[in-house]
Amino acid sequence: MLRWFSILCVAAFAAVAPALAKPPLSAFGDAPTVRSAQISPDGKVVAYINRIDGVDYLAKYDIETGKNEALIKIPNIKSGGVGFAGSNYIILRAAQVTNNFGVTRKYEDTAAFAFNLTTKKIVQLLTNTPNIYPYQSGLNRIVGVDPSGQYVYMPAYMGTSSSDASLDLVKVNLDTGRGQRVAGREGTNSTINWVMDDNGNVVARVDYSEKRKLYEIRAYDATGNRIIYSENTDRPSLSIVGFAERDGALIAVTNQDSDFLRMFEMSLADGKITGPVRVRPDAEIENIIRDESQVVIGVAYSGVYPSYEMFDEILNRDIKAAINALPDASVSVASWSEDWSKVLLYAEGGKQPARFMLFDRAAKKLSQVARTRPDIKPEEVGEVVTIEYKARDGLTIPALITWPTNVPAAQRKNLSMIVMPHGGPEAYDRVAFDWLAQFLANEGYVVLQPNFRGSGGFGATFAQAGYRQWGRKMQEDVTDGANALAAMGWADASRTCIVGWSYGGYSALIGGALTPDQYKCVVAVAGVSDLRGMLAYEMRQHGPDSRTYAYWSNVIGDLQTEGAAIDAVSPSRLASRFKAPVLLIHGSDDLVVPERQSQTMEQALKSADKPVTYLRIGKDDHGLVAGDSRNKALTAIGDFLRTHIGD
Repeated sequence: MLRWFSILCVAAFAAVAPALAKPPLSAFGDAPTVRSAQISPDGKVVAYINRIDGVDYLAKYDIETGKNEALIKIPNIKSGGVGFAGSNYIILRAAQVTNNFGVTRKYEDTAAFAFNLTTKKIVQLLTNTPNIYPYQSGLNRIVGVDPSGQYVYMPAYMGTSSSDASLDLVKVNLDTGRGQRVAGREGTNSTINWVMDDNGNVVARVDYSEKRKLYEIRAYDATGNRIIYSENTDRPSLSIVGFAERDGALIAVTNQDSDFLRMFEMSLADGKITGPVRVRPDAEIENIIRDESQVVIGVAYSGVYPSYEMFDEILNRDIKAAINALPDASVSVASWSEDWSKVLLYAEGGKQPARFMLFDRAAKKLSQVARTRPDIKPEEVGEVVTIEYKARDGLTIPALITWPTNVPAAQRKNLSMIVMPHGGPEAYDRVAFDWLAQFLANEGYVVLQPNFRGSGGFGATFAQAGYRQWGRKMQEDVTDGANALAAMGWADASRTCIVGWSYGGYSALIGGALTPDQYKCVVAVAGVSDLRGMLAYEMRQHGPDSRTYAYWSNVIGDLQTEGAAIDAVSPSRLASRFKAPVLLIHGSDDLVVPERQSQTMEQALKSADKPVTYLRIGKDDHGLVAGDSRNKALTAIGDFLRTHIGD
C-alpha cells in the first residue's frame, strides 16, 4: 500500500478560454473539465473533479450560493471518482500503477482518501492499520458508514503473507485514516464482499473459492453466521445488490433461466429465493438504485438510451418528468440527496456536450451545474442517431451513427467513413458524447459504431452469441455494418477506415487481416493481436483456477483444445494478409491489454513487409488518461486518417 499525499494546497479556479471557431484537438482529448460529480446526502454540496490546465483538483459546488471552490490539488495519479461518507466527508478514489509488490509484474495500486469539509484536511484511509497485508490493491471500497459519521467500514486483506491473508472488515477513522479490524468479522482468503446495514451491522458475507468453484453467502446475526446459499460454479451467476423493502431479506440479481438480469428477494433466515420482483421482463438491468439504508428503490435499464423505474410512484413520475424535459439527450441519474429533494442528472448526446443538470423536485426546476467540455459549442457536436441493420445470418444489429459536423443533412452522401467497434467486448455503445467519435466527426467523417453480437446490454442470448466468435460472426457483424452504410449511399466504401480501442483494436486488426480490401487504413489502440498470448497473460495475472480466466477461456476458446482455432483468428499470425497501412497505439503501463500485444503486431507486420507505425505512450494505462496522452493519440490518428482517406 502506497502513501501518495497528505495535505495539499488550495488553488483557485482558472478562467475558461473562449471557444474557438473550430474546437482544438485538446477539446476532445483532454479530460472533461468537470467529471464524477456527486451530491452530498444533505443536498447542500456537489463534489467533483475539476480539470484546470491539465491538472486535476477536488472541488465543490455550493447549491445554495452557486459558488465553486477548488479544495485540493490532486497529484499525478489517476483520479478514480468521488463520493461521500455522510455529508461532511468527500471520498476521493485514486490509483497508480506500481511494481512495488516484491515481483516484477505491474499492479494497479488503489486507495481512498477522506476530505473533511470542515477542517479542510485530507487523509489516506487504511494507513497505519495494524496487521494489514502490505502488497494488495483494491483498497478503495467502502461497504458501510458508521452511524456516528466518524468511521467507515472497508474490506482489506489482513495478515503477514499472501498465504494466510484474509479479507476482513476494517473500521476506519475518517480523520486519521487509521483502521482497526472488527472483532468477529474476519473473512477468509475466499471472501469477496461484505454486506452491512445503515446501523453498522454486518448482515452477510460473500465467499467464492476459485479452487473449489464454490460460491457461498453467509448470513450474520447475534448468534453467529450460517450458510444460506451455496452454488458450485466457475462463474457465479447471482449477486447481492442491497436490501429488500421488507425486513429480513436481501435483493439479489441473476440471469439464471432468463435472457435478462432479474431481481429476486433472498430471505436472511433460510436463503429462500422468491420473485422475480419489480422488474421489466424485456430489458436488461444495468444499475441498481439504493437509498442511504441500502434498500433497493429503483433500477436503471440498459439500451441505446438509458431508462429508469423508481418503485415509489411519485418519485418515478418526477424523475421521468425531469428526463423528458431534456428530449434531445441521453439522460442518466448520476446522484441524489438522501431525501431525493435534489437529483443530479448527466445529460449527453443530442446537440450539446455532456453536462450536469440539477433537478430541484420541490421547485420542479432544472438548472445547469456545469458543462463538461466548455470549449465545444453545441453546433460543433456531431449528431448521433440510432439505426439497425441485418447481419448476413439475419440477426438484427443495433448501431450508432455520428454525422460529420461540417456536412449539412442534405449532403450526407458518399462520406468518408470510420467504422469504430467498441471495446469489452461485452460492453455496448449508447447515445452519448463519445470524445473519440466526436473528434472524428469534427474531422469530417461519418462514424459507425456497431453493437455486434457479443455486446452486453441486449440480453444474455445476444451476448453469448459472440462466445468463441472472435474474428468470426462478431467480425462479420462489423463488416456487414460497413457494407450496409455504403449500400444506403451514406458512406463511400472506397474511403473507409476502421478504428478501435481494446477489443475494438482487435476488431480493427482482424478486419485488416480477414477483409483486406474493406479498409484503406487500420488504427488499433491498446488492441489485442495474439489471442494465445492474451489468454496466457490472463492465466498469469489471475491464475488458472480463477473465474476471470474461466470467463476468457469460455469467450475466446480453450488453449489446450482449441489452439489452432484461436491462432486462426489472431491478427499477428495473419500479418501477410494485410493490405492497408496500420497505426498501433499503446500505453506502456496497460494492465488490461499488455503492451506486448502491440509490439507483437508491429514485429509481425514488419516481418511481412507491411506498412506499420507504432506510437508508444510511456507511463500510461489502458485508457490513456494521463497528461496529454489522448491528445498525442488524436494527433497521430488524425494525421493517419487524413493521409489515407482525407479529402
